[in-house]
Amino acid sequence: MRVRCYPALSAFTPLCHHARMHGSAQQGWLEHANEVLRGAGLRSSAGRAAVVELLGRQSCLLTAQEIADRLRETRSAGSTATVYRALETLHELGLVRRFDSGEGVARYEPVDPSGDHHHHIVMEDSGDVVPFEDDELERAIEGLGERLGLVVTSHDIILRARPEA
Repeated sequence: MRVRCYPALSAFTPLCHHARMHGSAQQGWLEHANEVLRGAGLRSSAGRAAVVELLGRQSCLLTAQEIADRLRETRSAGSTATVYRALETLHELGLVRRFDSGEGVARYEPVDPSGDHHHHIVMEDSGDVVPFEDDELERAIEGLGERLGLVVTSHDIILRARPEA
């Protein structure tokens, strides 16, 4: 499974796989993540710090293996087991979102503390995952909550699709 942009999805705002958090967003997530980890009483470890630093430069999905490979490329601390443990801790603390497209390989992305987020389309023909934003979809979800007398506090949207013939 790959993550990539499809220009044909012009109704949505596609986000490219290697898009990175920039400037204040990156710094904000890193500071937030470190604060939450300290607040949870967890000791600092080189392996977890390397995973947090790498995730802070990403805005979309990576597998644990991709994270471990990138850390090895940069000679950063941490084995694959360390990466899995760090991701589990970050997920439990609400700092990363786990995404499973149904192929048995979990992918992770940082959860923006501001609440900004995106959704995903899984392409049936290739298994590619296309991240996208859609303001109209967000308004529809908010409107649904209002009609039901609820405040929608979070949501996850995964669409499965194929190109039109």
